[in-house]
Amino acid sequence: MRRPSIAALTAALLLTGCTSAAAPQPTPESGRAEPTRVTFALDWAPNTNHTGVYVAQELGYFEEAGLDVEILPYASTPVPELVSGGAADFGIGGQGGVQLGRTAGLDIVSVYRVTQSEVGELVVLADRDDIDSPADLEGKIFGGFGSPLYRAMVRTMIEHDGGRGDFTEVVLDTGAYEALSSGTVDFTLSVSTWESIQAEIEGRPYKSFQYQDHGMPDVQAVGIISSDAYLTAEPEVARKFVAAVQRGYQYAADHPREAATLLVDANPDTLGGAEELVTKSLETLAKDGLFVADGVVTGSADPERWEEYGAFLVENGILVDESGNTVTQAPDWADYYTDEFLDR
Repeated sequence: MRRPSIAALTAALLLTGCTSAAAPQPTPESGRAEPTRVTFALDWAPNTNHTGVYVAQELGYFEEAGLDVEILPYASTPVPELVSGGAADFGIGGQGGVQLGRTAGLDIVSVYRVTQSEVGELVVLADRDDIDSPADLEGKIFGGFGSPLYRAMVRTMIEHDGGRGDFTEVVLDTGAYEALSSGTVDFTLSVSTWESIQAEIEGRPYKSFQYQDHGMPDVQAVGIISSDAYLTAEPEVARKFVAAVQRGYQYAADHPREAATLLVDANPDTLGGAEELVTKSLETLAKDGLFVADGVVTGSADPERWEEYGAFLVENGILVDESGNTVTQAPDWADYYTDEFLDR
């Protein structure tokens, strides 16, 4: 679920997103408090990573908590920048993005982990009999995304399986999938719970290599972020929002098919006709280790994964501070996430 260039949010939408939550005021007619407005920014068109938020909206969990949640559509401004700047109270943001963004000076913090494990994978066409492991990608063409992080990941996987880590990258962004199908590139990166399922449905399945099975540290790939500023100003609102979202993702894990229907019905323009993709995606995400994991509070942080993935970022020179200087010593990753607002 990568980010193509599309039109930015209008200035008016950004301005409305900038308003912080105010204390609920009673209505003259009923004497009951008005719901508290909360804004949530998507990182892409609606998809199964967002299911818990839409379930909470559709099943009334937000309403029960006294919240009026506005889901902001994906825009060209990255979610971490929207949240850090106060244009959104919460938004989608995975572990790696938080580690990169907060180190670079953004005011972002992870408050909920949507997936407990990595969902990305390196893929080739299923009929490539000459490729049995990432080591066989030595010297081949990578349909990439122009990211130093992704290049380091690919190099690590090739080296882990016995190669030297040499390959050629052609930056194609989302065009990488078409290039892979046509044979223009040899391999690319995919999301096992979305693009890879879509490829299977369309009869062009991939041969895949999970990152964490080939030398990469595991990571809580998808999550929800807020800012220290918002959490300090509105801790009780944050607690209500995170608890409602937690209920939403737990419902999706327990009832993936019903959650799929709710997600599609809430987004007919973007997901209408994609019922099979959404259902199969949610059935995959409902398995142990993704939306939920045995013995783990739903949505909680795994400190070990933050430490190990952070070490990878430091060792490969991926992290930079707010002045653009490469960070050579890991910060205290415990400052980058919190479980304070989870319902335990």
